[in-house]
Amino acid sequence: MELPRVKSRIDGFDDVLGGGIPRGSVVLVTGLPGTMKSSLGWSILLNNARDDGAKCLYVSLEQTKPSLENQMAAMGFDMELARRSIHILDVGTIQKELGRSATKPWMDFLRRTIETKQKIEGIDLVVIDSMEALDVLAKFQDRRSELFHFFQWLRDLGPTTFVLTEAAPEPVFPALSPEQNRDDAGYLADGIVHLKLHPLSDVEMQRRVRASD
Repeated sequence: MELPRVKSRIDGFDDVLGGGIPRGSVVLVTGLPGTMKSSLGWSILLNNARDDGAKCLYVSLEQTKPSLENQMAAMGFDMELARRSIHILDVGTIQKELGRSATKPWMDFLRRTIETKQKIEGIDLVVIDSMEALDVLAKFQDRRSELFHFFQWLRDLGPTTFVLTEAAPEPVFPALSPEQNRDDAGYLADGIVHLKLHPLSDVEMQRRVRASD
């Protein structure tokens, strides 16, 4: 039986993935700064909302809602459609709510907020921006174990989730560099989308995307 899939709408990429990303997966989107991870996440949400009526949530842990909307407007996205289709839970809202209850654990608050959104309106797609901000705010004591439970909770909840994260810089001389341990999140996610800017010349760059599991 064929798995239902979420389309990325990247030309040719969904074909490589067998029709798209398996629904309900937790997927890392990784790349160096400037590889447009946030824009890709936003694009996936917006295109699926427009074409399939998907209900979307963007959890912005580094930017406020106005800042994120201004950034996406500057990229040329249809913001009228976005405001109707994408609910933004931003760091400003989270901090304001947590300020009312200093004893409320941060991850518990995030889970309850997403669960409430799921129960009231439903959520098909989630972007969490970013893994690094999540680390700082959650203050994990046992990172691998807590990420395992968080990712499993997302799967049980049902939406397809994209977690944005920074890639480590590539070593100039790989043979002379010590091997780096793969990040815990990479082991725990269902797949990884890698974004890269490949230089074609001194003035030209090509954006590349590949997937791994």
